[in-house]
Amino acid sequence: MAVLPVVFYHAAIPGPSGGYIGVDVFFVISGFLITRIVADEIARGTFSLTGFYERRARRILPALTAVVAGTLAMGWILLLPGELRDLGRSALAAALFLSNVFFQQTLNYFDGGEFAPLLHTWSLAVEEQFYLFFPPLLALLIGRSGRRTAIKVVVLLSFLSLAFAVALLPSRPSAVFFLIFYRAWELGIGALLALASLPVVASRSLREALGGAGLLAILVPVFAYDTTTPFPGLAALVPVLGAAGLIYVGGLTGGSTVSRLLSLRPIVWVGLVSYSLYLWHWPIMVYLRVLTARAVLSVEVGLVAVAASVLCAWLSYRYVERPLRRKPPEGFGRKPVFALSLAGIAAMVVAGGTFWAMDGAPHRMPESARKLADARLDLRPGSLACFQKLPADGLCEIGAPAADASPMDFLIWGDSHAVVMLAGLDATAKAAGKRGLVAGKTACPPVWDVRELPGLPACARLNASIHTLLAERSDLPLVILAARWPLWVEGRGFRGEWNGRVRLEWVGAAEAHPAGGDNAAILNAGLERTIAAIRATGREVVLVGSVPEVGWHVPNELARRAMLGLPDPPGITRKDVQQRSARTEAILQTHAAAQDGVRYIPLTPAFCASDTCSIRDTAGVPLYIDDDHITRTASETLLRDALARIWSERDTRSQAALSGGAGERALGRTKP
Repeated sequence: MAVLPVVFYHAAIPGPSGGYIGVDVFFVISGFLITRIVADEIARGTFSLTGFYERRARRILPALTAVVAGTLAMGWILLLPGELRDLGRSALAAALFLSNVFFQQTLNYFDGGEFAPLLHTWSLAVEEQFYLFFPPLLALLIGRSGRRTAIKVVVLLSFLSLAFAVALLPSRPSAVFFLIFYRAWELGIGALLALASLPVVASRSLREALGGAGLLAILVPVFAYDTTTPFPGLAALVPVLGAAGLIYVGGLTGGSTVSRLLSLRPIVWVGLVSYSLYLWHWPIMVYLRVLTARAVLSVEVGLVAVAASVLCAWLSYRYVERPLRRKPPEGFGRKPVFALSLAGIAAMVVAGGTFWAMDGAPHRMPESARKLADARLDLRPGSLACFQKLPADGLCEIGAPAADASPMDFLIWGDSHAVVMLAGLDATAKAAGKRGLVAGKTACPPVWDVRELPGLPACARLNASIHTLLAERSDLPLVILAARWPLWVEGRGFRGEWNGRVRLEWVGAAEAHPAGGDNAAILNAGLERTIAAIRATGREVVLVGSVPEVGWHVPNELARRAMLGLPDPPGITRKDVQQRSARTEAILQTHAAAQDGVRYIPLTPAFCASDTCSIRDTAGVPLYIDDDHITRTASETLLRDALARIWSERDTRSQAALSGGAGERALGRTKP
């Protein structure tokens, strides 16, 4: 019930979109088992920290050392220097049981971790940190004040952990996900099951009801949750309580049909190899993603990954785990176990530190591959910093230089796709003698009355500040909206780029709530109200379309294949882009046609001049810094003509308007 949902979720098998909750089930089980073992030994007077850590070392370190060694070896062959350097850092963190802290500081579990081969060790770090502080605390509490005091302390700590997790999830989601303080309540629920003297449920019908409810409380989130579910926090309570219910019914009150089902031999066998299965499945899937250039495995490759993971898990259990668990005379004594454990930790530290110190061994790559990989660095200096500012901080300026007090000609407002267009906008604005301000934030659509779930406070603050800015200023006659529109409309990444979902929510007036409620309807309604609000201030609006999405990290994958001597991944065609952007194009074109003072400038033609769309320039240099953001060079060259239309078409319209006004005055048809 713990490992299989996680494995199927990571393999992108259709259905278990919330399979990540298996880790939470595991935390409850771990808290229960460890606490029961320690509490029973304390009661018998046989508990010792040395004996406890010996058992943990036998259980955890052999398979972990083998997996880290295999992962580092495969990484040397397949990974680019930056990726190998980060793998070395994560191996070092795994050896020191600090993976959760490392990954909390470096990535997002649901977005960006698909190519981190040791990401899954974060949960082992949480468990090990629990082992470090909880058994000594439990021994102290029971030894000095008794079991009832220990229960009270665990209840208090668990309550505080859950309360802080719920309170801080909106503002610090990564910390709440990875760090033990915000996960301790899940382990604490299991610990309370082991410590409390709960009544035995004599009624079979009640046991069956509790067992069924516990199973449903796990299975429903497995299939109902997804990457847009605010997690952990209150949403984690459902599977956690479900796991607690199954433990209570199955292990403490005589069992039920569900507990007997979970005792079937195939399920018991999965439980035996579950630790090795958890350890091996993730690196296998990461390296298959690397080889296929897809963050999301196809169903066929996912099934192969599951089969390979099960095979490696059985071999690891049979030949790595079991031999080290045996005690004399067949196995190792305490001193050899500690010596081997320290040697394994030292080996991981040295290997990981070496990869880090070597900066990922760039000498493994030919110069041609390095140049391809360097395209990911082709960003306009300062652009990212500009998209962290609110108007109160002083927005960045682009375009033609002018006196500080002179009026601004435009505002560019958008998400990260607007960031990478700044170089081209800056150049064309200078050529047209225009000057403007830059506002936006990554993952924040430039639309009022709409928010992405779970709501990001920073996006709300930014959008509110733009509303105030336009209300207070009399300049900025042109507002440019640029975003990755197809992502917001469709709610999913392109091809195998990402396994998550983007879900939009209407936060505007209830009477204006769009019918339907899918992303496309919500974005369309929000864009309509945004354009209307901007036009009501007398300003013009330009909607800038999106560049074609590729679905794989262009510079990294081109460089990797050059390094390995493999052909490039499949490119994209005009038909691919049209299918992906059909609804988006309809929305943007409709808004441009429906109102005066609103224009739409598509960017796809600049990339798709023929049936095949360009991902390299004529010199073979990548046009993208990743799978969907273009390079500075592409913005300045390939998009130059399209972006120049922002200014040229506006000037043409202004001249036409002036000419028409003069004619009307000559005919006496204008007001004085």
